[in-house]
Amino acid sequence: MGSRWGKLTKTDDVLLALSKTIPEFTRDMGIFQYKDKKYRLVDNFASSQYMKCGICGNYPIFAVSVIRSKDGDRLNACSSCIDQITNRAVSGWFKTYRRKRGNILENRKYIDGLSSILAEYKRSKLPFQIPSEDVEELRKTFFQMCNGLNPRTEQKQLADCYFSYTVE
Repeated sequence: MGSRWGKLTKTDDVLLALSKTIPEFTRDMGIFQYKDKKYRLVDNFASSQYMKCGICGNYPIFAVSVIRSKDGDRLNACSSCIDQITNRAVSGWFKTYRRKRGNILENRKYIDGLSSILAEYKRSKLPFQIPSEDVEELRKTFFQMCNGLNPRTEQKQLADCYFSYTVE
């Protein structure tokens, strides 16, 4: 199992790759205009405390986008305001990001287990045989979960079957 002090797991690699999409997304947002000032998106987070939108005054907001002007002014924006002033679906992108991250964490057991099984299969080191159609389904399931999507019940059942397989 991966930890701060131990070996990184496949799930850790997947989460790291996903987290690297945030700076890319914020950079691609570029500079935008609000009230005769130029701003850029610097952060987005799910707030654990009540916050107020610095643009429309909506209170409370929980999904907060932080924008900063070139001269250092900082504003917290609610989902609808950030989408409106950037003319982009910023809030939707971050909502999707958080959903994918949650799915990856929820499916950690499957991502790490399938990563190991598929790597051993590739090296022909498994102590049991897997039919080629099952290998393809396991690969599809693995790829799907690494992209933050939830597996179907049948996909989980197939993975569980191979996770619990023991050599007699």
